[in-house]
Order: sequence, then C-alpha cells, then structure tokens
Amino acid sequence: MITGFEQIVRLILRRDRAPLAVWVLVLSALPAGVVAATERGYPTEADRIAFAEHAAVNPAELATRGPVFAATVGGLTAWTLVSSMTLIGGIVSALLVVRHTRTEEQMGRRELMGSGVLGRHAPLTAALAVVAGANVAIAVLAGAALIASGLPPAGSFALGATMAAGGMFFAAVGAVAAQVAEASRTAVTLAVAVLAAFFAVAATGDVSRSWLVWLSPFGWVRRVQAFAGDRWAVLLLFVAAIGALVAVAFVLSARRDVGSGLVPARPGPATADPRLRSPLALAWRLHRPAVLGWTAGAGALGLLLGAAMSSVGTQLDTPAFRELTGTLGGGDPADVFFRFVLYVLAQVVTAAGLVTALQMRQQETGGLADALLAAPVTRARWAAGHTLIAATSVVAGLAVLGLAAGIGYGTSLGLVGTTLAYAPACLVFAGLAVALFGWAPRVAVPVTWTLLGLTVLIDLLGEFRLVDETVMGLSPFVRTLGPLAVGEGLAGALLVLALVAGGLTVAGFAGLSRRDVSER
Repeated sequence: MITGFEQIVRLILRRDRAPLAVWVLVLSALPAGVVAATERGYPTEADRIAFAEHAAVNPAELATRGPVFAATVGGLTAWTLVSSMTLIGGIVSALLVVRHTRTEEQMGRRELMGSGVLGRHAPLTAALAVVAGANVAIAVLAGAALIASGLPPAGSFALGATMAAGGMFFAAVGAVAAQVAEASRTAVTLAVAVLAAFFAVAATGDVSRSWLVWLSPFGWVRRVQAFAGDRWAVLLLFVAAIGALVAVAFVLSARRDVGSGLVPARPGPATADPRLRSPLALAWRLHRPAVLGWTAGAGALGLLLGAAMSSVGTQLDTPAFRELTGTLGGGDPADVFFRFVLYVLAQVVTAAGLVTALQMRQQETGGLADALLAAPVTRARWAAGHTLIAATSVVAGLAVLGLAAGIGYGTSLGLVGTTLAYAPACLVFAGLAVALFGWAPRVAVPVTWTLLGLTVLIDLLGEFRLVDETVMGLSPFVRTLGPLAVGEGLAGALLVLALVAGGLTVAGFAGLSRRDVSER
C-alpha cells in the first residue's frame, strides 16, 4: 500500500523531474570540468604553487574561497568548488523545500491534500527527502567523475560529500524559514539572508584568520580539506546542525495552523497608495524587494571581483594563460579574467530576470491575475508591467556589477559597458519565459529553467571542447563572448539578440491574448 508520504514524493519528482535532473547533472559534471581546466591552466607543480601563494595573500579570494590547503590538482579543484557549490546548492535546495511546503500552503493545495489520509508532517518530510536524495546523487556522481578524471577516491568522495552536506544544510534552513514566514517569498528571503550572513561570517574568519570560520557552514566545507588530509570528522558538524534544524522545523510545524506562519503577515493599509494606479506600479511594488536585493548582491560581488582583479594578473601570468589570452585577442590578464567571470555571472543575472518574469504564472495560478484583470486592465498591460520589471532587474544588476567592479579595480565606469553587453543575451531567456507563458503556461516554468540549465551545461562542456562549435553557437552568451573578446561584430550580435528577445516577448503577449486566463 502506498502511503501519503510516498505519494507526495512521487508528485514532487513528477512535477520537478526536469529541473532536478538538470541540477544534479550540472553540479555533478562541474568538478570534472574544473579538474580539466586546472590541468590545462597550471600544468606544472611550480605553476600551481605560485598560484596558491598569490591566493594566500589575496583578501578577495580568501573571503570568497578560503585558503588553498594543497597546491595540487585536487587541492585547487576543491578550493575552486566548495564555496561555490555550497552557495549554488544551498540556494537551490532551500528554494525547492520552500516551493513544496510553504508555496503549497499559500496556494491552498496543502489544505486540500490534508483533507485526506495524510500526516501533518508528510509534505515537509517528503520535500526534505527529495532534496536530500538529489544532494546524495550529486555527491556520488561528482565523486565518480573525479575518480574518472584520475584523482584519489578518498578525496573525490570527500569533495562530493562536502557538496551534498552544504546543500542539505540550507535545505534544513529553508524548512525552518517555511514554518516562520506566512508567504513563500518571505520564506525564500529569510533563507537567502541566512545564507548570505553565514557567507559573510566565513569570509571575515578566513580574511582575519580567526575562529569565526567555525561558526559558518561555509567555513566547515572549506575545513573538510578534500585532497589535503580529507578531514571527514568535520562533516559531523553538518550532521548535528542539520538534525537540529530539521527538529526545529517539525516542532514549529506542529505548533502553527496550516496556511499560517509562526510570524503572521502584517495587515496591509485600508486604502492603496495613490502611486499604485497602474499595472507597472503594482508590479514594481511586488518585485521591489527582490530586485533591490539582487542589485545589492551584484554590487557586493562586483566590489569583490574588482579587488581580485587588482592582483589576479600576477596569479594568471603563466604560459598556458598567456596562450589562452592570445587566442581571445590579447589584452591585460585581469581584463580577460573579468570577461570569463562575467560570462558566468551573466547567467546568474539571467536567473534573477527569470524569477521576476515567471511570477506572472504564479499570480495566474494563485487567482491574483483574475482579480486584477476584472478591473479595466488589459492582459497586455498586466504582462508588460512584469516584463519591464524583469528587464529592469537584468539591466540594473549588470550595470551595478560593472560599476562596483570598476570601483574595486580603480577604473570607475570602465567596466559598465562590458557588463551591459550581456543584457540582450540575458533578455533572450526572459523573452522565452514570456513566450512560453503566453502559449504554453503549464510548462513555462520547468521548460524555461531547463533550457537555461542546458545552456549552462553546453557552455561548460564547450569550454573543454566536448561539444561541437555549432552547438555552442546556440548559446546567447557565446554569441556575446566571442565578439566581446575579439572586439569585432559586437554591435551586430547584440542587435540580433535584442531582436530575438523582443520577438519572443511580442509572441508571448499575442499568445496570452488568445488563451484563457488561469489555465492550469
């Protein structure tokens, strides 16, 4: 007999099978790619030792990645990955837990399921089980990929286990946030704020070389020291912390009403602000916290990136990197480094734009769109408001990233143009989200995120020449990076991408005007 817990697990796997598969495959394949890049960029032991020595005195790299514990291929791979994978895996894990707990309650589906034979804690248990299973799969596959790359098995699985532990820790944080907040967006904001605070604590501890690193899971993942002693005992800290957080989540779940949070939502004003007289103003009011948060995060990341650029030229002064610089049109190593990092950060900014654009689907299925469109508001005006805010979040994030990086590097406005060059590529995916929302709303969210994940995976595989250049050319980011590196054909490439983004958006508006609203 299938229990309620098993049914919910099956439901989660069915609804999120594509995003889960992309998440697991991308994070599992990334470590092997970093191994190949490290071997190619730093082929000799002297190159790796020199890199590690410079990293040890670079405050920006100490803050974001911690110290290098072993100047080997495995040690540099672990140093490159542990903080980044904890950051990415933590955000995705927390989002998934909130999506299948608090969001389900907010939409009323949790109450419907609870009317049957279903335990009170079954949804929370199922969400945690699925996310934990995905993280364990990442650990096993990443470890196997590292072993296939020629690294020692012990260090390979230590790194894989570290990646899984970081994701599961923030899944537990998301579970607690889902009990505290009454709205899903508030729960996500709480989880991300906790993640950012832990990251800041670890950064402060590593830069100051103090005990503060032991107060943060980011400090723990670094101190596991995969390929540099493999300190498995550090993972016991994760076991204790995850167990405590999950226990707190279950206790809070038992002490609140279904649909409510431990902290009730504040009642709104009796009358609307006079400024909320248009769909655009309402869209800005709804998305303002997220847009400002993303923009502030981009600024902080830009400052760190600019500070790293100040000394990265010496670290990258190797024959292999000079050869790579020559193939990309030459130039200062710091500028080439910035173009490579920006290539990845543009994909992160794209994700921010997608979150905003796809909120239309959540409003539609939640019934909010019906109430708004019952007033003298056209579908096009409603959709245009959200689309414009999505585009604004992309442009603002890129502009602030470039401005902050320029300030950190000492060039002021010199990098803003470089970052804004990626705006059309980012907006192509926002346009795709709008087009799918207009014509195929049921699959808009999973298909859009899956296509972005596949693009990231293709870009990663292409970096190591594992896919054909024709396939690589399908990526909007590649269409931007090539002309930006060689300095030719950039205007034409940006114009084509802008036209594609605009065409997809117009097509989405046309589809929305021809279908039923609240189509599930």
